Amino acid sequence: MRILKLVFLALFFSAGFTSCLKTIDQISVNQPTEAQEMTLLAKYVAKFHPGLAPKSSGLYFIETKAAPSGSDSIKVGDLVNVYYSGFLISESTTGGVLDGYNFDNSGLNYPVSFVVGAGRVIPGWEEGVTYMKNGSEAKLIIPSKLAYYGQQYSAIPPYSTLVFYVRIIKSTL
Repeated sequence: MRILKLVFLALFFSAGFTSCLKTIDQISVNQPTEAQEMTLLAKYVAKFHPGLAPKSSGLYFIETKAAPSGSDSIKVGDLVNVYYSGFLISESTTGGVLDGYNFDNSGLNYPVSFVVGAGRVIPGWEEGVTYMKNGSEAKLIIPSKLAYYGQQYSAIPPYSTLVFYVRIIKSTL
């Protein structure tokens, strides 16, 4: 009887581990690849910004609201406050490609403050804000190579293009 219990426990635990291994394999297979990211990015740009060419880095920059007349351009060394909302691109059978999961936002009262060029934010932000003027708003479409590339970061899967809607206010040091 005792041997029968040991055999049962051995079978139970080996089945459990086999199940876990399948889950791990399935997760790794379902992670997006760089090629899948590029396909989804191309569909997104074609749908929402046809004809828009990326900057040489791969960043897509779209000014959505011009700065007030006479506003200063943002440049390396400036201290800025950025109000933002960040999305992952997704695709569904009903809506097609669109802004999907809102993984982060600053709200109305909590901007991200940083010195442009100091390396405190992802490269896509570092570059994108330099195309802006004080008080302007823009949409930044940032391929993973200018963000977290093949690394998982919080709720952002590897090889994810990020879409940010940003408003920038220049601060004084």
